[in-house]
Amino acid sequence: MQRISKVGIINSATCHYMGTFKHFFRKFLQKTKQSQKLLSHTSLKHLLQNCKSVESQFEVFNSYTKLTEEDILLRYAICRDIEKIFQPHFPSSSVHLTGSTVSRLGLRSSDLDLSFQHSSDLSNQCAHANEADSDLTSEFLTLAPREKVECLQSILTESGFKSQIIPGNCPILYFSYKNISCDLSVNNKIAYLSTNLMLLCHMLDDRVAFLYRYISYWARNYKLRGGVGRFKSYAFFLLLAYFLQTRNPPILPSIEHMLDKTDLINHQNWSYDVFKYLNRFENLKNSQSTENLLQEFFTFYAKFDFSNVICPLSSELANPIELASKSVSAEHQFLINSISIQDPLNLNWNVTNGVNLKFCNRFRKGMILMSKAYQDDQVWVPSKSEKWGLLYLLEGFNDLKAS
Repeated sequence: MQRISKVGIINSATCHYMGTFKHFFRKFLQKTKQSQKLLSHTSLKHLLQNCKSVESQFEVFNSYTKLTEEDILLRYAICRDIEKIFQPHFPSSSVHLTGSTVSRLGLRSSDLDLSFQHSSDLSNQCAHANEADSDLTSEFLTLAPREKVECLQSILTESGFKSQIIPGNCPILYFSYKNISCDLSVNNKIAYLSTNLMLLCHMLDDRVAFLYRYISYWARNYKLRGGVGRFKSYAFFLLLAYFLQTRNPPILPSIEHMLDKTDLINHQNWSYDVFKYLNRFENLKNSQSTENLLQEFFTFYAKFDFSNVICPLSSELANPIELASKSVSAEHQFLINSISIQDPLNLNWNVTNGVNLKFCNRFRKGMILMSKAYQDDQVWVPSKSEKWGLLYLLEGFNDLKAS
């Protein structure tokens, strides 16, 4: 049986393609290398070594790793280019940016997250399309999530793109364009909501951006994220959000409070105008330095009891058995891992459900070792010939394990 045979977009071979794990893993490694071209660790290392103080290291790291205005403009241009490729097939479709490009929390090497949106109003589609196009749209709307991604993959292939499908609850189509690694999903409303949430947190406190960026880079450097069975960037954002919620006084309110003060959940027009909500939140009373907060982050999770589920929605911990028992069905049951974080936008979803035990243990060990690094005063003395300060946190993992 062929899907949408009239226009030759999807065939049965494509619909059943999964590939071998070996092939997928090799492709994922290539993706990682592509993403890292824009951010050289060697260059960053040199810059950090030549700083005169830890404070200047913070400034240099932030300046070197964050997305510049030029980077942002390029990413928006890529989004428009990809949209133009799909519109001949889906005239009323659109492609939207999500993730760190919009929230401005990402690294320069961060993937470009995109969501393909097709109109569910067939009459509107048909008014702008010929018979073949309207047939394509009608059948596209009935496809399973993976089949929709396969359809878009075929269109990109016709346009000269090489791409691969990354399986999951929300299948991702990965490709590279203008030296930027791109992740394209279909109708990814959760990504849109989480982007608004991350942007709001960034706007509520500017310390969030550096902390997230550094922790995310630290995690990538120790191979805790960016691969099969590892943590997603969103998991580290939620770990940071929960940590900031538990400061005294709190730096971020509970996400439940954020949702109550805004109408982010009800947004339908793919807008990121969270600025209008800022005056609804009280001024922050916590004046801790970013440097101090980074140290506290590692110490906090070094001593953390991960037998509990982290719930950023309520700023509280939950008993995993009780949480699982509240699931409405086995299909939507909250699955427990050795590290569990409840998605505040999808309460049945454990964001770290797919993380391998090896990487959960590596994360916990990393927190302990980084906490110990702060106890050695010599680590924080500037030295041109050795790793010190923030650079030691990035490269001292093996030294700490050996000691």
